[in-house]
Amino acid sequence: MTPEEMWKAVVNCDASYDGLFFYGVKSTRIYCRPSCKSKTPKRENVVFFETKEEAEKAGFRPCKRCRPDLLAYHPAADLSERAKKMIERDYADHRKLLSDMKDIGVSRKHLSELFTKEYGFTPSDYRMQLRIKAAKKLLREGKSVTDTSLLSGYANPSEFQDHFRRETGLPPARYRQIFARDISRSVFDSPIGKLRIYASSSAILRVDQEEKERKEIGEGPDDLLEDHLSENDGSEELVNACRSELEEYFIGKRKTFDLPLLPEGTEFQKRVYAELRKIPYGETRTYGELAASAGNAKASRAVGMANHNNPILILIPCHRVIGADGSLTGYAAGLEAKKFLLNLEKEHAF
Repeated sequence: MTPEEMWKAVVNCDASYDGLFFYGVKSTRIYCRPSCKSKTPKRENVVFFETKEEAEKAGFRPCKRCRPDLLAYHPAADLSERAKKMIERDYADHRKLLSDMKDIGVSRKHLSELFTKEYGFTPSDYRMQLRIKAAKKLLREGKSVTDTSLLSGYANPSEFQDHFRRETGLPPARYRQIFARDISRSVFDSPIGKLRIYASSSAILRVDQEEKERKEIGEGPDDLLEDHLSENDGSEELVNACRSELEEYFIGKRKTFDLPLLPEGTEFQKRVYAELRKIPYGETRTYGELAASAGNAKASRAVGMANHNNPILILIPCHRVIGADGSLTGYAAGLEAKKFLLNLEKEHAF
C-alpha cells in the first residue's frame, strides 16, 4: 500500500482501511484510524504506521474520538467476514460471487488486502481451497473427473488439474482411483514385492508397487488408503481375477492376461501401452523399436517417459523394453524386479 493511497483514505475517512494502517499527526502527537472524523491534518504533519503498537512506540497517543487502541472497533474484520461467507456460499459460481462482492463497496485489490491481513491468505486462495475440498469429496463419492471439475466451479480442466495436484500431490484421476468408493482394491504379495491392484466394475485401472505408491501418496493419505482398502464398496470380481492371473503368471503358467485394462495417460501414452501389450511373452524390444511401432521413430525419449509412467505393471509389460545396447534400463519397480521378470519369462517361454 503506497503513502498516496493511505493519504487518500485519511482524506476520505475511508472505514474500509481501518485495521490496515494507522496515521499519526506530528503536531498533536495523536494517532488515529483512517476513518476518524477529526479535522483533516496537513499532509506534511502525517506519518503512517502498520500497527497501533508501532504508533505508540513512536510516542503517539490514541485519539479519544476514533479510539484506535480498542481492538473491538474493527470494520475491516467485518468486511473480511462478509467476503468469507460469500466465498463459502458461492465458491462454485464465479460470476455470482463477483457480482455479490461488488455489494461490499470496496475494490477487489483493497478487499484482498483486508482479507489477507485478517485470515493470512487471499480470497482467491480461500476459494481454491474450498473448491478442492469439494472436489475431493465428489471424487470419493465416485464422480468422474470431468463432472467433478465442473461441479467444483472449474470451467478450465487444465486449471483444475493444476490446482488439485498442487493441493493434494496427486492428479484427480489418481486420487479417485485410490479413494473412490466404487473402486475395488486389493494387495497382492508377489515375488517382486507387494502390488496394489485397483479396478472399476469394468476394467483394471492400476497395478503398482506398494512401496512406490506409499512414497507417492505420503504419510497422511496412506492412512486413508488403508481405511478405504478395508471399506471397499466396489465389485471385487476383477481384482480377484487379477490376483488369480498374476499368481499363474509368477509360477510360469500364464503368458497372456485376459483382463480388460483402462490405463490412465495421454493419447500418446495409451498408444505406447497398446504397443507394449503386443510384445510377446519372453521377448524384448528396444525403446527405438517401440517408438517406431507407436508411430514416431524419433520419440524414444517420450516412449521412455511413457514406460516410466505405466500405471499397470506386468499386465502392460513395460519390463520387456530394454536399451539399444541390450542393457536393462530403468523400471518403475526397480532393476532387480525387471531382471526377475525377464528371467521368469525366459525360463517359461517354451
